[in-house]
Amino acid sequence: MDIRPNHTIYINNMNDKIKKEELKRSLYALFSQFGHVVDIVALKTMKMRGQAFVIFKELGSSTNALRQLQGFPFYDHICQKITYGIVVFKGLGII
Repeated sequence: MDIRPNHTIYINNMNDKIKKEELKRSLYALFSQFGHVVDIVALKTMKMRGQAFVIFKELGSSTNALRQLQGFPFYDHICQKITYGIVVFKGLGII
């Protein structure tokens, strides 16, 4: 499935031992340098461990972050896969 560029990026292969709130704070610090971060979704369920979605206000911010952080080391893991996500942020009217 090919996902078109959008405001949401998906990150996986992250250290799943990090507490949820610490992970969200760290992701915010890392990704906010590329633009306004609207939300970070990081669930600790068995299926979603080590994964997160970062939602930007501007499309250009998500595109720039995706390009710059591919393969970036994060808590002793390499973020091997950063792609556009499929999470929709309805508050911005993004479909």
